[in-house]
Amino acid sequence: MKLIIMRHGEAETYGPLDSARCLTPNGIKQAQIASTWLRQYLGKDKSIDLAMVSPFVRAEQTYVELLKEISCKQKIVSEDIIPSGNYQLTHDYIDSLITPADTQNYVLLVSHMPFISYFVEEVTINKCAMLFDTSSIVVIDYDLSESAGLLECVYHPN
Repeated sequence: MKLIIMRHGEAETYGPLDSARCLTPNGIKQAQIASTWLRQYLGKDKSIDLAMVSPFVRAEQTYVELLKEISCKQKIVSEDIIPSGNYQLTHDYIDSLITPADTQNYVLLVSHMPFISYFVEEVTINKCAMLFDTSSIVVIDYDLSESAGLLECVYHPN
């Protein structure tokens, strides 16, 4: 299984609430370019089996841009993957959603810093920690039996 972890595109600096900040025009462009990269990565499949998306506006808007290039079979909006979310709980939740008999090949998270940095460290065998630029994507080759995986590739916007 591939775990695809993405940070939302560039967002407005200020807003009435953090959760209500929208993507900037540059953030929309970043998400569009990232979606093209993701489509090329997915190849002929061009489909995500399960997407977990933060309820924050900028993450939802990023996800909408992705859907212009790829398809998704199932989407879950998750309060657990907000910037202050519990990455360990999310890890356990993903493991509970996927069983060895499942044919799910691609699971996508669209979320925020610092959550995704902690989450990547949590789900990688070698505890790989990293910072994410806006619209960056990490792909982890995830082994459900190990409840962890190896970093396969990284996309950073130009």
